[in-house]
Amino acid sequence: MISIVMPVYNAEDYLSARLEHLLRHDLNDVQIIVVDDGSTDNSYEICRKHLVGRANAIIIKQENQGLSVARNAGIEASDGEYIVFLDSDDILFNDGFTKMKAYLSVNKPDVLMGKYVIMQEKGRNIWPRYTFPTVDSASEARKLIYSEILDTVWNAWRYVCRRDFLLQNALFFVPGIICEDMEWSPRVLRAAARIAFLDEPFYGHYYNRPGSITRTAVTGRIADVSATVAGSVQKYIAEDYGKALAYRLIRESFYSISMYCLCEKEERKKLRPVMEDAIGFYRYSSSIMIQLFLKTRCIPFYLYFWSIVLWAAKTTRSKFKNILGPLSIKRRTPERAGKMKIKEAVTVYE
Repeated sequence: MISIVMPVYNAEDYLSARLEHLLRHDLNDVQIIVVDDGSTDNSYEICRKHLVGRANAIIIKQENQGLSVARNAGIEASDGEYIVFLDSDDILFNDGFTKMKAYLSVNKPDVLMGKYVIMQEKGRNIWPRYTFPTVDSASEARKLIYSEILDTVWNAWRYVCRRDFLLQNALFFVPGIICEDMEWSPRVLRAAARIAFLDEPFYGHYYNRPGSITRTAVTGRIADVSATVAGSVQKYIAEDYGKALAYRLIRESFYSISMYCLCEKEERKKLRPVMEDAIGFYRYSSSIMIQLFLKTRCIPFYLYFWSIVLWAAKTTRSKFKNILGPLSIKRRTPERAGKMKIKEAVTVYE
């Protein structure tokens, strides 16, 4: 059985459509766990309308405690051998999901990483253009995941995880932080002895939805990203894939600086120490832009200056992304990265 864990918070505008889409799948050997995290709208009632009476569905209602606690509650309530994390505004593709179930029923990796499609309410959808290259071990798989070949790698919904593997390694989400996926996924991949790749999109991620947590809670996001980057780079830099992981983490921290100018003066004072901790690890990045940033560190107000510059660049780029869609999923192909040999569609590496 596969357990689908879906946290829900104030999602009434799109939740009914998403649940209807999910219920059109072949749900044999599939368990649906919805965790309502203290919604103040009609989300809980919508969940009950669609799921009450279904033998394979569980609805959990809890006080608002955040996405991490909601996902943890779903993990603990699950009965499936594998767990899929589904955000309440996203969808699963039937073909990819079916192939993923068929593969997992025969092979037993700790973690399966699949492809996803960027969905847009208005405009075209963006499909992945890369193929997973061949690697020979779980260590090589980790290097691949953190390489520049792949697009976003932090999101929990990119990984299908064996439930016993999560429980045995206490791989729960840290409560109370915004960037919980960024902290969680490196721990999961580090502990995994068997990592599999599926060259089939199974997940549809709706891009840039207004009100998404990635577009709100600016101060908390900067603080959490900075703390996660500082702790994670220090923890993983000695691993054989540590430099590639550090490069990605540092880039996320650098991007978060663009939001610094949006904070109030008192908030900036509180943020400065935790941001400086993260910036102390920027030396591990070979990025020319970040090295230039480090050279200006001695200048007063350098953080505020760079924040304005990055915010202006980010805003300009966003205008194009809203028209064209996000570009990150079109990363260079394995051939261009020097990975010429391609295995069959589904491969597993130990």
